Formats: sequence, C-alpha cells, structure tokens
Amino acid sequence: MLISVDHGNKQIKLPGGRVFTSGLRESDTRPPIGNDFVKYKGKYYMISEKRIPFMKDKTTDDRFYILTLFAIAYEILDTGRYENSLIPVHLLVGLPPAHYGKQYECAW
Repeated sequence: MLISVDHGNKQIKLPGGRVFTSGLRESDTRPPIGNDFVKYKGKYYMISEKRIPFMKDKTTDDRFYILTLFAIAYEILDTGRYENSLIPVHLLVGLPPAHYGKQYECAW
C-alpha cells in the first residue's frame, strides 16, 4: 500500500483529506478512553492540539516518526484496507525544495 504523508510543522496531511495537528501527548499509562493512541518504546502517545514547535530537521527525535505511525493507521482505516493482518506499506514523503540540498541523504 502506498501512503503519502505531508509532515507539516503545523499539521499532518493525508491524501484522503484527513488532517491532524502535528502534536503529541505522552503518557506512561494507557489512555482510559478512546482508541486513538500509539504505544511506542513503553510509552503511550495521543494526538494533541498543541503542536510541536517548528523543527527544520524532523529526524532529530522520534516525535514525527510517531506522528507517521498515526498517519499510516488513519490512512489504512480511512481507505477500508484494514484486514486484521500485516499490510506492506511504502511511504511517499519528501522535502521542501529549499531543504533538499542539506537533508537529501538517505538514512539507509
């Protein structure tokens, strides 16, 4: 499954029209209500309306990675592809042209 993710400093945008704030709330315990959370490295994360301050390089910590996990889950659910099994995902992401010259190196 191909998934495009626009990692904006203010919002994450998906091709199906879903938009959510680029903000996270972290907790040591599972949220008591709601299903919209990600468990990552022993912590629970929920989307927050308080966005992460501007980051020119969004790879300096795991916050945008976690936001990407939310984006993948939302896109799978929104497109009706959820089958309770593994789904191969290919991310389509990019850099603004002004940042490309400094951040184009692959992580692999």
